[in-house]
Amino acid sequence: MTDRSERLTSVGIDVGTTTTHTVVSRLRVETPPGGVASPEIADREIAFRGPVRETPLLDPETIDVEAVAAHVATDLEAAGVDPAAVDTGAVIVTGETARRENAEPLVHRIAADAGRFVAATAGAELEAVLAGRGSGAATRAAERGETVANVDVGGGTTNAAIFEGRSGDGRGRGGELVGETRCLDVGGRLVRFDGHGRVESISPPAWLLADALELPLEVGDEPDDELLAALAAAMADRVVDLLEGPPFDALTRELAIGELPSEPVSLDGVVFSGGVGRLVGSPPSEPFAYGDLGGPLAAALRDHERVRAWSVREPHEDLRATVVGAGTESTTLSGRTISIEPDLFPIRNVPVADAGDLAGREERALREPLESAVARLRELHDLADLDAVALAIADVGPLEYDRLGVLADALTGAVDPLPPSLPVVVVTRQNCAKALGQLLRRRTDRPLAVLDELRPRGGDYLDVGAPIAGHRSVPVVVKTLAF
Repeated sequence: MTDRSERLTSVGIDVGTTTTHTVVSRLRVETPPGGVASPEIADREIAFRGPVRETPLLDPETIDVEAVAAHVATDLEAAGVDPAAVDTGAVIVTGETARRENAEPLVHRIAADAGRFVAATAGAELEAVLAGRGSGAATRAAERGETVANVDVGGGTTNAAIFEGRSGDGRGRGGELVGETRCLDVGGRLVRFDGHGRVESISPPAWLLADALELPLEVGDEPDDELLAALAAAMADRVVDLLEGPPFDALTRELAIGELPSEPVSLDGVVFSGGVGRLVGSPPSEPFAYGDLGGPLAAALRDHERVRAWSVREPHEDLRATVVGAGTESTTLSGRTISIEPDLFPIRNVPVADAGDLAGREERALREPLESAVARLRELHDLADLDAVALAIADVGPLEYDRLGVLADALTGAVDPLPPSLPVVVVTRQNCAKALGQLLRRRTDRPLAVLDELRPRGGDYLDVGAPIAGHRSVPVVVKTLAF
């Protein structure tokens, strides 16, 4: 039995190196009885899968924003979804597309067109996590108590996320991410061919590999099968090294996106997803059917002696894993004891500054980290262009009335340099938003909200949706932008 069940409409859009996809999902939110437990996303159902389209480009460095926007509009119309009725979701620009010069205007355009509350997010680490949730690797880890790696091999990048079989976070998101993702500039679209088998383009990571192997690869060449097989095998070696290291070889380190871990992880299973990953089980009969190295790379992975030793599991989703993850898994819910002004929401692209751990700080020392966080917001952002700003607090200390009162005093003073009409969203990990919000309202007339049981980091952005569950919770997307 529940107090209330609601449904949210979620849109996931993935603009990748090779293809673009749209999915529409329905999220069922249940509020447990008793007035204590937080609302939960109890069920995620994919209501519409748009066709897989090649990502349109104006030239090798420029995305055709109008064509992508037209595709998304067509998909939403086919799904019978009014953009104004979209509650949450994510636009994910992935792989090499995220590096194109107009990637940022693209996501903001799509976010604005696709609904009033769709997150514009990108980045290899986020892509890795969403692909792992969309492929079913996270669920498998949770249900079977296993440690499972999802390896999403796409056109421009390979992104691995490792999920450990724990109880999850209590919000229906089974499997917890181990403290790392592993991302690499390796993908099937790094070398493209024209209709006659000649090399049409070579991306920098492929140049690097070809130079390291002393392979004579140039644009306009018609390379033989032996050369291309050697290049594909070198890419497969990097993918295997990414998952089995550390230690990592020099080429893997050079092609890595972000930091690589310092400790290896023992895996119970591996799931492949992505446009190339889906071909690992059955590479195409014609190696260059897609006009790139995707087929040879998939074959090299399938035949790799180390991959043959892995326990490879079937994905729930392969090609669409990332977009399904974006549409069904990017949203979380705040705690139930929030303090909000409903007229503030929905709000989008709220920058987060991290005040850190305040536990153990005496009254006089509380304001310093809060003031530093506010100073970072003022330094990094034009406040006149923002709908709100957010301060994240990892630990407020003991949840006692006097302590929360002292914190409210410190917060009121710390935000004083901000424009008085600019809303402030205070985000805590502990369940104390209701009490802290009441104390803050006695001290300031500034528009504000206090949300709890969330874990954003400094540099993240928040999208906060309209209140649900009788105004006792809000849907939130925590975004890490790669621009």
